[in-house]
Amino acid sequence: MRLYEASGADGADEPGDPSWASPIVDGAWLRSANPNTADGELQNIAAFGSGLTRLTGGRRTAARVIVWLILAGLAISAIVSAFGIILG
Repeated sequence: MRLYEASGADGADEPGDPSWASPIVDGAWLRSANPNTADGELQNIAAFGSGLTRLTGGRRTAARVIVWLILAGLAISAIVSAFGIILG
């Protein structure tokens, strides 16, 4: 089984883009951007936000608490790091 074919009009033996490097990266989630790029990260954030809006009841409350705890942890670590740099 060949993973990729030769590219170029001159018939060079250089490989072309393999199938995993195609522009449509994640067909299962219907996302078109590479998740390792800025566009992919924006699509991940949008998917996360749309998932949160579909939650209801206790699951929504639990998700909101977890997200706020993560944000508070990041803020606390940034503040402690800043104090460590200033006072250190």
